[in-house]
Amino acid sequence: YMSDNLDRRNTLLWASFASTVTSSLMVVAWVADIESPWVWVGMFFTRGVVAGLRLPIWQAFVSECVSRRHLHNAITLNSTQFNAARTLGPAIGGLVIGLAGPGWALLLAVLLTGPVIVALAMMDKAELHRPSGPPGTGAVEGRAILADYRESIRYVAASPGIRVAILTVTLISTISMPIVTQLVVFAEDVFEVSPFWFGVLGSAQGLGAVMAAPLVAGELGRVRRSRLQLAATVGYGLAVIMFGLAPVFWVGFLALGAIGAMHLTSASNLNSSVQLQVDDAVRGRVMAIYLMGVLGTAPFANLAMGWLISAFGPRPVVTTGGLLLVFGGMALFGTGRLQRLDVD
Repeated sequence: YMSDNLDRRNTLLWASFASTVTSSLMVVAWVADIESPWVWVGMFFTRGVVAGLRLPIWQAFVSECVSRRHLHNAITLNSTQFNAARTLGPAIGGLVIGLAGPGWALLLAVLLTGPVIVALAMMDKAELHRPSGPPGTGAVEGRAILADYRESIRYVAASPGIRVAILTVTLISTISMPIVTQLVVFAEDVFEVSPFWFGVLGSAQGLGAVMAAPLVAGELGRVRRSRLQLAATVGYGLAVIMFGLAPVFWVGFLALGAIGAMHLTSASNLNSSVQLQVDDAVRGRVMAIYLMGVLGTAPFANLAMGWLISAFGPRPVVTTGGLLLVFGGMALFGTGRLQRLDVD
């Protein structure tokens, strides 16, 4: 609702400022040695709410930054950097935590939001390509929000390509995202390495994403999206299987690098598919639904994987998840669903 009814640039400025304030409070709490779990839960919850508001607006804002002629390339580049950042962030954070501790990782998060705020503030509003018609009045009404949400759900249901993209990203996120949270289990119980090497292990996905980024933004952009998604999903599953069965640390490191590359390829491809098929009038709301598929299942998937690992062990659970990705990708392609991604 906010993305399609409020000024996106101004909303992003305020959301980025709120994120900086929240991160700064975390640094203060760490320096003050505040150990109350409820304080930290409250700060992380607030940060999550701000991120949930900001992400769909940021995705929709891309269409205002370039003309329609350059929209395809801009969406591809934005999808690549967005998903590369989601992969690199935990990797860099893991290294900083391993080398210097959590407090420095929190401080780094504060420092990195500064350039974003400066860049948004320096944008010339007159050069932005706004959708036809002025933004909303700014009044956030509960009834209007619910009506807009129902409209966006109906729009997604009537758009086969967007529907398939959201289904696919939900499948991949549900199975793959908990693996990142379980890296500590593999580092301590499977590979039996120190905190430093845990940070190195966490950086593998980021390295894989960095290596894949030029290909995703370049040559792979010419491949049909359905075939690229089939290769990315099946490759993702095979990399997860390789990680689950890795006999030694460095095999696991290489597998995580492949996971990072496949994640970036898949997420950028699906994000671009949605952005290129959606109408400007509902872009923000549809991207919010898409991001619910990316992030919404994470808490439940993390709990489920944690319980399964405690019951059956990390290797069989992760390997089974990889098999589900392989068969899921093949089923989506074999039934003709992935081919709906090719529509612009």
